[in-house]
Amino acid sequence: MPWMNQVTADRVKREFKEVEVERTKHTTNLHVRQEKLVDLMLHLKEKEGYKLFVDHTCIDFPEKKERFQGIYLLYNPDANERVLVKTWAVGGELPSLEKVWPCARWAEREAYDMFGVVYRGHENLRRMFMWEGYSHFPLRKDFPLEGIPEVELPSLTELYAGRTDPPSHDYELVHTRVPTLEDLERTEKSRLQKKAQLVLNWGPLHPGTHGTIWFLFDLDGERVVQSDVILGQLHRGMEKIAENVYYFQFLPYTDRMDYISAICNELSYVTAVEKLLEVEVPEKARYVRTMFAELQRINSHLLWLGTGALDLGALTVFLYAFREREKIMDIIEGNAGFRLTSAFLRIGGLHYDLAEGTLDVVRAFLKDFPNRLKEYHNLLTRNRIWLRRTKEVGVITREDVYDYGLTGPVARGSGVPYDIRKLEPYAAYGEVDFDVPVGEVGDVYDRYLVRMEEMVQSLRIVEQCLSKLEKLPKSAPFVNKEHPAVMAPKEEVFMALEDMVKNFRIVVHGESAPPGEVYASGENPRGELGFYIYSVGGSKPYRLRIRSGALYNLSIFPKLIKDGTIADAIALLGSLDPVVGETDR
Repeated sequence: MPWMNQVTADRVKREFKEVEVERTKHTTNLHVRQEKLVDLMLHLKEKEGYKLFVDHTCIDFPEKKERFQGIYLLYNPDANERVLVKTWAVGGELPSLEKVWPCARWAEREAYDMFGVVYRGHENLRRMFMWEGYSHFPLRKDFPLEGIPEVELPSLTELYAGRTDPPSHDYELVHTRVPTLEDLERTEKSRLQKKAQLVLNWGPLHPGTHGTIWFLFDLDGERVVQSDVILGQLHRGMEKIAENVYYFQFLPYTDRMDYISAICNELSYVTAVEKLLEVEVPEKARYVRTMFAELQRINSHLLWLGTGALDLGALTVFLYAFREREKIMDIIEGNAGFRLTSAFLRIGGLHYDLAEGTLDVVRAFLKDFPNRLKEYHNLLTRNRIWLRRTKEVGVITREDVYDYGLTGPVARGSGVPYDIRKLEPYAAYGEVDFDVPVGEVGDVYDRYLVRMEEMVQSLRIVEQCLSKLEKLPKSAPFVNKEHPAVMAPKEEVFMALEDMVKNFRIVVHGESAPPGEVYASGENPRGELGFYIYSVGGSKPYRLRIRSGALYNLSIFPKLIKDGTIADAIALLGSLDPVVGETDR
């Protein structure tokens, strides 16, 4: 995807003389003093068309006078251009942008939670993932990967028999803090100031929440007066982990974010790393990646369809959807060896060549699946109960899409044709033909129709990839063995001494990444999954930021459910389709 063009950059420079325009190999950056940040952002949004708020994060530079640098990523849908805006947090503070883009509210809370940066003017600056009262900031460079041991957790044996010498345990007694019930109660009370009759807890463990999410509803009867979402139930510090492992070692962690679409996650990540390392991917690998990513998209949408229908009482659809999911999972398992967290891709290509018979099985699935989609339509699309529960519920406008950073089917359901596969083609998406379905009303029903049509388009893409792969020779390379940062296939490691030496060097020292920064993203089933990498050279990223489409899509939930009912909350949340492993990371 192009970055801000020179004409626009010059125009911004004339309007804001203190702005410094920096063009790197992969990005265009605007450096601005924080006192001018809000004015610049308003100008970019209202005058230059950069109205989609993509992401915000910080980078910690402990050796610098102003330690934290704020990074803002914006997108111009008319010009199809991105821009990065950078500013320093003077005294550890930045101005809030929540009045410019409402979704900045959550992004700023996350930066406050992880770095301790304070946002002036933020209406409710609270922890995002950690609990209220936690005194540390995990993404600071001086916070150890394993946490800070400060709480003693004795063994059960010691509680009954006392301390012994030698001790009755083989682990350290002092551990990093975990939240107590008092911490969780304090967190709950800090989120909503009760206005109505009753505060209802929904989750964090409830089948309707589609994962471990904790919702609070302030109710007047069945009407929702206000609501809030307490995240962090599944927070595992993946961005912190990424900064402490080699690039290739982090790939299996991406599977465990959106665990319903592991291959799509892997594809977004390796695309970013390959751009940074300048790795060319063989043609066969590009088409296999695309084919499996679209099968994974169908797989994900089937789970969304089945569970969303089950939430509203349609058990049959749930059972039918899992029938087709099993076929896709069998294809993935037959090639990757794993059904869920596949780790099938790798930097430079694939871990394995296609298993014997894979193309025949995929061809059979393509022949069968259209009839199954007709069954789903017959069960739901004109079902009067389904229509009553989904039409005109949770309406999202085009302005909401830009203000809340919405992407994926949630954005396209509101008529915004934002699809990374078209706007910035990766893998083989630039070589296949498909349409981007969009809705008109932007309600739950439109988001249902968009996902149903996306499965049809995914079939078209898989068909084209299949035809291409059938024409390629079986011996076509599936990994770039020539690039020094790419590990040799496993089956060759134990055969050639040279490959053993090469892989030992990569495993011990990691890839030698050049200094610089890169942002690349992919069209995850839940929206744009992006990876921003800031490299100072070496084998590990200095900062790796994961832009979660599910997180931003979920951020609009409190607005949409206001004045709605608990019944609407079930339908609305299902239509947003969040996965907690990705929202929490």
